[in-house]
Amino acid sequence: MHDTDPNNSVGRSVKTPGIFKHCKAIGWYVEEYNRAQISINITNYKITPPHLVLEKARELAAHRGLVVTGSEIVGLIPFQAIYQAGKYYLKKQGRSTGVPVKDILDTAIYSMGLNDVTPFNPQEKILGLPNYDDRPLVNMKLTNLIDEVSRETPAPGGGSVAALAGSLGAALASMVSNLTVGKKGYEKFWEELIGIADETQQIKDLLLRAVDDDTNAFNAFMEARRLPENNPEEKSFKEQAIQDGLKEAVLVPLHTAKLSLEALKLAKRTLEIGNVSSATDVGVGAQIAFTGIRGGIYNVLINLPQIQDRKFKEEIISNCSQLEKDGELLLSETLNVLRSNLENNLG
Repeated sequence: MHDTDPNNSVGRSVKTPGIFKHCKAIGWYVEEYNRAQISINITNYKITPPHLVLEKARELAAHRGLVVTGSEIVGLIPFQAIYQAGKYYLKKQGRSTGVPVKDILDTAIYSMGLNDVTPFNPQEKILGLPNYDDRPLVNMKLTNLIDEVSRETPAPGGGSVAALAGSLGAALASMVSNLTVGKKGYEKFWEELIGIADETQQIKDLLLRAVDDDTNAFNAFMEARRLPENNPEEKSFKEQAIQDGLKEAVLVPLHTAKLSLEALKLAKRTLEIGNVSSATDVGVGAQIAFTGIRGGIYNVLINLPQIQDRKFKEEIISNCSQLEKDGELLLSETLNVLRSNLENNLG
C-alpha cells in the first residue's frame, strides 16, 4: 500500500497496523538524554486508557531488550483515567482496590513512573481531582474538631457527629476486608471482600462530606430565620425559606442514616467472611455505624414538627421507622456473630 517491498525494506519507511484506537504516537531519539522517546496523544481515554498503552510499550520494549525508564504527562490527565490506572496496578499486585483515593492515585503515579522524568504534582496535573478544600470541618485536626463540637455553638452538633460515626464504621469494615484479601484460608472470599472494600470506601467518603453538609444545612436554616419580614412579600419569602431550610436540615441526616445502614450491612457481611482475628474491629465498626443510623434519625425527628408539608412529614417518619427497625435487627445479628466468634476463639 505504501510502495514498499516487504522483502526489501532496508532504508524504507515501514508501517504496520496500530494496536490501539484513538491513539496517535511518534517516536524519536533524544541525543541530549541518550534516550529514545515515544510521544503519545490519546484522544479518548475511555476507549484507550493510558496505562494500557504504557504497558504495551513496556512489553514491546522488552522484546527488544530495552526498558521503559519513565513516563511523563504533558498537560492534564482526567481523574478517572489515572484512578482506573491505579486500580489496574493494585489488581496486578494482588491487592485490594478498596483503599482511599490517595492510595490509588499514588499507586498509579509510581507504577507508571510519572515522577521519573519530572515531578508529578496531583493537584496541578489531575483534572477533576476530588478534594475536601471546601469542607472546613473534615479538614480540621481531630483535636480541633472535637473542641469545635464542644463549644457553646449549636453546630457542628449531633448530625455532623452521626455522619462522622457512620464514616468510621464504613472505614473499619473496609479495613478488615482489606486485611483479609491475600490472606490464606480466605481465598474464596477475596473477590467479594474487594467489592465490599470498594463500596465502603465510597460510603465513607460520602459520609465525610455529610459532616459539613449537616452543619451547612443548619446554618442555612438559621440564616433563613434572620431574614426580614417588614411587609407581606418579605414575610412570605421568609416563611418559604424557613420551610426549605427545614427540609434540607431533615434530608441531610436522613441521608446519613441511610448510608450508615449500608455501612452496617457491609460490616455484618465482613464479619461473616472476614479475618476472624479482626472480628472485634469490624464489630466496633458495626456498633458505630448504628450510631450513625440512630444519630441521623434523631436529627431528622427534631426538625420535623416545624415542617408544614404533611405528606413530606409522613413519608419521612415512615422512612425513619423502617431505618431504625432494620438497623436494630442488623446490629443484633452482627453482634451475635461477633459473640460467636469470640466464644469460639476462647475455646
